[in-house]
Parts: sequence; structure tokens; C-alpha cells
Amino acid sequence: MRYKFFITPFIAIICVILIQSCSTTKYVPDGEYLLANATVKSDKKVMSTMDMETFIKQKPNFRTFAIFKLPLFLYNMSGEDTTKWVNRTLRNAGDPPILYDSTMLGQTVINLERMMTNKGYINAKVTPVVELKDKKAKVTYQIKGGDPYRIKDYIININDSVIKKEIQPSLSRQSLSSRRRNRSNRPINIDTVLYRNTLVRKNSLLDLDMLDQERERISSILRRTGYYAFNKEYVGFDADTTLGNHMVKLDLSIEPFATRAADGKIVEIPHRQYIVKDVVLLVDYNPLLDGSVNEFEASSIYERGDYKIKYGPRGKYISPNTILDNCYIMPGLLFNENSTTLTYSALSQLKILKNINISYTEFIENDSTKLHCIITCVPDKKQGMSVEAEGTNSGGYFGVGASVGYLHRNAFKGSELFSARLRGAYEAITPSFTSFSDNYFEIGGETSLTFPNFLFPFLKKDFKRRIHASTQLNASYTYQRRPGYFTRTVLASGVKYIWQDRRQSLNRHTFDLIEVSYIHLPSIDSVFNKRLSDAARQYSFKDHFILGTGYTFSRTNIASANRRSYQPIYSFRASIETAGNLLALAARLADAKPDSLGSKQVFGTNFAQYVRASADYSKTYQIDEKNSVAWHIGGGIAYPYGNNQQIPIQKRFFSGGANGVRGWSIRELGPGSYYFKGTGVGDDKDNFYYHSGDIRLDASIEYRSKLFWIIEMGAFVDAGNIWTIKDYEDQPGGAFKFNKFYKEVAVAWGLGLRLNFDYVLIRLDCGWKAYDPSGDPDVTRWPIKEPWRIKKNTAWHIAVGYPF
Repeated sequence: MRYKFFITPFIAIICVILIQSCSTTKYVPDGEYLLANATVKSDKKVMSTMDMETFIKQKPNFRTFAIFKLPLFLYNMSGEDTTKWVNRTLRNAGDPPILYDSTMLGQTVINLERMMTNKGYINAKVTPVVELKDKKAKVTYQIKGGDPYRIKDYIININDSVIKKEIQPSLSRQSLSSRRRNRSNRPINIDTVLYRNTLVRKNSLLDLDMLDQERERISSILRRTGYYAFNKEYVGFDADTTLGNHMVKLDLSIEPFATRAADGKIVEIPHRQYIVKDVVLLVDYNPLLDGSVNEFEASSIYERGDYKIKYGPRGKYISPNTILDNCYIMPGLLFNENSTTLTYSALSQLKILKNINISYTEFIENDSTKLHCIITCVPDKKQGMSVEAEGTNSGGYFGVGASVGYLHRNAFKGSELFSARLRGAYEAITPSFTSFSDNYFEIGGETSLTFPNFLFPFLKKDFKRRIHASTQLNASYTYQRRPGYFTRTVLASGVKYIWQDRRQSLNRHTFDLIEVSYIHLPSIDSVFNKRLSDAARQYSFKDHFILGTGYTFSRTNIASANRRSYQPIYSFRASIETAGNLLALAARLADAKPDSLGSKQVFGTNFAQYVRASADYSKTYQIDEKNSVAWHIGGGIAYPYGNNQQIPIQKRFFSGGANGVRGWSIRELGPGSYYFKGTGVGDDKDNFYYHSGDIRLDASIEYRSKLFWIIEMGAFVDAGNIWTIKDYEDQPGGAFKFNKFYKEVAVAWGLGLRLNFDYVLIRLDCGWKAYDPSGDPDVTRWPIKEPWRIKKNTAWHIAVGYPF
């Protein structure tokens, strides 16, 4: 019977694939062919096969998991009578067969030959090979690249009649003070500037895409040095291919500026640098009501030098200093494209502003070309409310949660963000969902005030303007009731700094200057308390303080990744925190006496002392428009010292759950090979505390595939576990040992169904245990051999968002 259940799923899968393969041509008319495959084969590796296939004009039906054509299969399951609801639903959910179109071959050949030419293979030939059989067409585009052309010499020699030979870099406000300190800031030869960091290298391929990037780079350099009207269309390259041996001599050329003279004729003149004359900011602009900027009616005007801020019907709802501190465009200096970009970014990050637009108007004054700068800002709503609700399913227990929040985006007229949120959660751990006193209950609130700058003394103004920073003050209170365990309250507050370099926006830094928590346990279940070790009771289930500081570094390219080229998306996060050092110093100065476990108290209350670090890295590869592969690896370690022998439960690591090893429910896996040895007497039961540890290691890989409509599917493999840093009482087998930890890495595999609504993704994952490292003699080490034990070897998870 067991083998029957083991084999049945695989037979079902094989049957589905066979049915699908037999029915793919169901709606292919006679004389037509289903486009089964379209691939590219090249004898030269100029780019990945995946990128090459983006140039194919006609592509076959999408393959789920890149294996079988599920959308086409669904379409073919429909009947011909479209008046029936079932047939219409199947057709809408699926995709109709893509019929082979021979006219698309020529366009694809042109696309591929053009791509090879752009990569330096000017003599490349593309030959389409078509195989027609059983009403199916298989197309292979075979590329013969030939010998590529390479760059032998690259010469830059700008004509002084087109661009000034000597250029003076335009300075932004944050470097103005350095210019005053250093008077040796002399003009630089433009040829020297353009050679510096050039993308063109000798003996490199004559890559036209690379040359286009070089044009962009040169245009950007000149637009940062006053040449407002310059763009890459003025930059060209002259290639001499007569050298032989497929070598090329490359000369950079810059065309003169084309303008219309008074008589209407187009004339060519040298490119000119522009000086920003003044900056006008309309901070209450509504394009639908105010019309053009010239028709804007100001209720009040603030002026500082050549800056002018015009307020509208809302009055001075935001302070002038806040606006000007985030404006990097400086009147009196040469136009600088970077200053424009920085200003746009800085103003956009003020929560009270939205829809920022920066424009320039050219004019001539005393034979000099100058610019009027006009910045328009549309104010966002000053206040807002939000309501959220969610369902949970943890360890087979169903729960609900809800929260209501309030937001003020301009608390003190400086775009300060004030937020407050009240939240509650209820989880049934008994058969009766309505038995309030017997189920989990949690309620709490949190509030924060975020200032859009660094509130810290002794920082130079240049440094503050160079980064995008915020200062956050926060406080929270939580009441938790866990029947059978404890009742706990947590009061916390802190101050943190968050910043990013405006030019290196991928990096994000968070510094928790101070984070203080007071944990109070009004009551604790006697049976649960009895099962705790003395150390666990002392450090996790008695009133205690946590006073710490920490730093977090994160980096991701999710906002800048090029989706069209399937650029991988990565995310990295590392953090370190320490707690208790200041309180330990206070206890020493107060000559506090240690208790029986060697711990001292402050104000009669224990305090935690530890150091904790963690790091996580994930990466997602987009295979095509509907398929991707993502992987994640992470780890952490927490070490108690001084006043503690163990890490408080709030700071320990857990494993399992929707974002861990998904074959186990949360707080069910580990540590190490630990398992609960029940006696079967009275209220003897497993204790969630002992499924926590000081060391975490985990890794996952997941294949994600879009099925149809908003439905996605995922297949995953997870591995990992937690360990204790020492041999703790009541956690036998939980300590990390170098000679055996690799044997204690749990492995799970599974499938997931996801509903992607763009703004939110709801995930339902089912994980199967594959390798169980627990030392339980009643549990097999390889549950993958017993897939029919569904209740014992599987875990279901409902969550919001991808696991990584």
C-alpha cells in the first residue's frame, strides 16, 4: 500500500505530460504548424543564449517551469462550443497555439545579424533551419560569426572651434568650500578628461553597444561642465577598417552645435557653456488648476539671493530652509547635470512632496548663455489613514491579525513624518476558535517620528548634503498572552539614523544609536516554568532590560536592475548589535552584587549583555518573462557574555516556518539534533523555548514560474538549522560542533502557489521533509523515502511576499 501511494503521484505526472504532448496540436488547422521550438545556436559566445533569444521575432508558447506548456494545455482542454462557461474559462486561462509564420524568419535573421554586427562580428551570417513534422515546427537559427573586428588605435583630438580645449568643472554646493580652500583648481584639458576612464580599450572588440555607452559617458561629462544643450547625438566615431587583419583605427569626433540664424538658415557654431542665473521653486503647483508656470499665482514669496520660493493656497506649509537644503542647483555656477539629478532625488524623498519637475529656459545676457531654472512640486496629502488585515497559519493553527495606522507627512512643516499604528492578533491553538481565554492574543501600538536629516552635532554641512539621511525616534508597547506559557509586556523605544550616499544609492546604512526595551512578565504558567532550566528562567522569563546599539548595512539593485536584459537582482544585508555594556558599567559603579548565577541587577532588574551578528544574501536570475530562479544563503551568531550565560529569547534564532526551512513549522526545527523526550505523564509536552539557538545557517533555491492570470507556482529546496553556542541544559544535541554540524543540516523540498496582485503577493507553500537531523529514534532520518506520511512530514505556510 505504501509503494502504491509512493508511485501514484509520479504516474499522474507522467499521464499529464503525455496527455499534454498528445493534445498540443488539437487546435492547429490542417496545413498549419504549431511553433514547438525556436532556438539560437552560435559558434561565437557574444552573449548568453537567453539574451540571444530575445531577438527572435516569433516565440513558441510559454513553458511552465521551462518543461511543459501548461497554458497551451489548458486552452486545448476547452471544447469548441464557446457558449459554455467552462470552455470560455479554460480559454481565458490558457494560451492559444502559436502557429508557425515563415514571414517572421527574415526579420529574426535581420535582428540577429544586426546584433552580431553591433558586437564586432561584421561578417556574421545567420541561417534559419526549419524542421516540419507532425504539425509541429522547430526553428533553429544557426550563427556563423567569422572573425571579429578589433580596435587597434583610439584617438581623441577635439577641435577647439567646436568645444573649448580647456574646461572648468562646475562645482556643486557641497564642494564650494573645498574650492575656497584650494585655489589651485585649474582648468583641465578636455582630451585628458575624455581619455580618463574611457570604455574604449585597445584590442577590444568593435562593440557598437560599448561605443554607444561611450557616447553617453562623454555627453554626461560635458553636461556636468556647463554644456546644457549637449547630447550624445553630437558624438561620433570614425572607423578605418582598411588596416587589414580585421583591425580598426577609431577616431572620436564631436559635431558643432546646429542652430537657426535670424534669416532662418541652419548654421553651425561652437558648443557653449551655460550659467544658471536663478532658481524659482513653485512648491504648491497643480498643473490641472494653475496652467502654465507663468500663470501661477503666489500667496507669498520667499527670496534668498537668487533663489525664490513661491507658495500657493496652502501658504508656507513647508519651511524654506527644508526646501533650499535639498536644492543642489546653484545660481551663478555652470550648469551641472548632476546637480539637477541630486535635486530631483532629494526633493522627491521629502514625504510631503510628489511629482517633482525641473525645467530650464535658455536666454542670452551680455553675450553669455544663461538659464532660468524652474522647479515645480505638487504637495502630497498631509495626513492619511491605513487599515490592514491578514490571516496566518502557523503549525496548523489559524489566526487573524489587523492594524490601523495614522500618518502625518509634515508634522512640523519640515517634511517630518509622524506615524502611529495600533495592531492586534488572535491565533487559535485549541479546536474552539471562539475560546478567547484559551487562545493566543496580542495587542500593541507603535509610534515614530522621522526627520529628513541628521539630528547630530558636530557634523559638517558638506557631509550632511552629500548624503540622504533621516533621524527616527520610535516607541512601542506590546501585550502578549500565551495560555499555557506566559503573559508578557514589552515596552521599547530608540533613536536610529538611516542614510544613503546620494551618488551610491544602492547602499543603505542604519545605525541604532540606542535601543532600549523593558520586558515584564506579569504571570507565567507553573508547568511551563517548571520545565525551564535555571538559566532559561533567569535570562528569558523574568523581567529584564535590553539596552543596545547596532549597525545594519544593506545593498540591493532591485530599483536599478535592467529588466529588459534580464539583469540578475541581488540583495545583501548584514547587521551587528551589542547590548548591556552601559548597564554593566552602571552596575559596576553602583557596586551591584551578583546573584547565584553571577548576574547583576540595575534598579532591581536583570539586564541582557550579548553581541549578535547576522548576514543574508539572495539573488534572482530571470530566465525569461515568466520564469526565474532565486537563491538565498544566510547565517547568524549570538554570543552572551558578562551579565548573561544565555541569549534572551527575543534575540535567539529560530528555524522553520514560511521564511525558513519550509518542511517544518516555525519554532519546530532544531537546535542541532535536539528532540523532545516526553515522559507521557501529565502535562508533559514540547517547549518552544528549547527550539531556539545562538547560531543560524540556512540556504534555499527556488524556481518561480508564472502559470496564468495572477497565479504563479514555485518549486523549492531549503536547507539549514540552528545550534546553541554552548551545551545548555535541556537542549541535548543542540550545541554546534565542527565535526558534526554538517550532519545536522535539515533539508526540505516543496511546491508553492502564489497570487501576484502586483501590489501584494500572497503565498501558500507546502514543504516536505527530505532529511531530518533530529536524534528522535522514532523518526526516520530520510522522510523523503516516506512521502505518504503527509501529516507527519509536511508543513503548510501562508505568507505575504516572496521568502527572499
